[in-house]
Amino acid sequence: MERCALVVNPVKVGAAKVAKAFEARCAEAGAEPIVLETTVEDPGGGMAREAVRAGAGLVVVGGGDGTVRAVAGELAGTTVPIGVVPLGTGNLLARNLGIPIDDPAAALATAFGPHERVIDVAWARIDDGPELAWVVMAGMGFDATIVARTNVDLKARAGWLAYVVSAAQSVVGEAHRIRVDVDGELALERRQRGVMVGNCGKIQGEVEVFPGAKVDDGILDVLAVAPRGALGWFRVATALLSRVRRHNPPDLGHFTGRTVRVASATPHDVQLDGEHLGTGSRLTFRVAPAALTVRVPERDRPERG
Repeated sequence: MERCALVVNPVKVGAAKVAKAFEARCAEAGAEPIVLETTVEDPGGGMAREAVRAGAGLVVVGGGDGTVRAVAGELAGTTVPIGVVPLGTGNLLARNLGIPIDDPAAALATAFGPHERVIDVAWARIDDGPELAWVVMAGMGFDATIVARTNVDLKARAGWLAYVVSAAQSVVGEAHRIRVDVDGELALERRQRGVMVGNCGKIQGEVEVFPGAKVDDGILDVLAVAPRGALGWFRVATALLSRVRRHNPPDLGHFTGRTVRVASATPHDVQLDGEHLGTGSRLTFRVAPAALTVRVPERDRPERG
């Protein structure tokens, strides 16, 4: 009998119902269910390793972006597919892959479905720390400060709109000289508010920070943000909210590559997939192409030819 594992964050709303529905799905499929709950100390990596050791042929993630990131880091490079049942605020990977956001039953059906997409996994090193996996977006500076300052209680009540409030509160701040190297060559060095690196493009509100970026193109997108005054912020906001960005304003530097290095003399906030990970002054990024298999709706599969 095949084994299927569910790595679930038990504090998320709806987690118990997802676990019960998962066991029912396993019964229908003739599979043995393994339900593993995350903890404060372990957001999912240890549970993913346990699932693999137990011989799970599918690992379903029930949680937010932090849980997805932890599991993806453990399953990257294996042949074990993951399914995603979004229970968080951002649910960024699910948004980019067309997985149902507000319908756990439909997301669970997708996880047990036949359609798969092989995606890239990105890795980041903060200063001299260990490499950490991420799958959607990372950043140093302004965007990470937004994550750090987002009120947890407000996020629980208002969802992703809490990030909008935090962004408005974080606009005022000092720019610092930050150097960006892409594929080993200097791309940009100037005073700026932050640098974002993307494995794919979409965030909350259907905003495409990196238009055209694909989660399986084998490259990373880099956006260096350097607005000057209110007009600069207006240009940045207009560009980021635009559905079609034909030209970037001078306040935005856009680059693509397989490796990225960001360096500053001043430590800045750092985030990976919407999770604040403290501060750092040196970040190195690399992409591992075609490293993770994800169950997706049929419509999300890349067209052939």
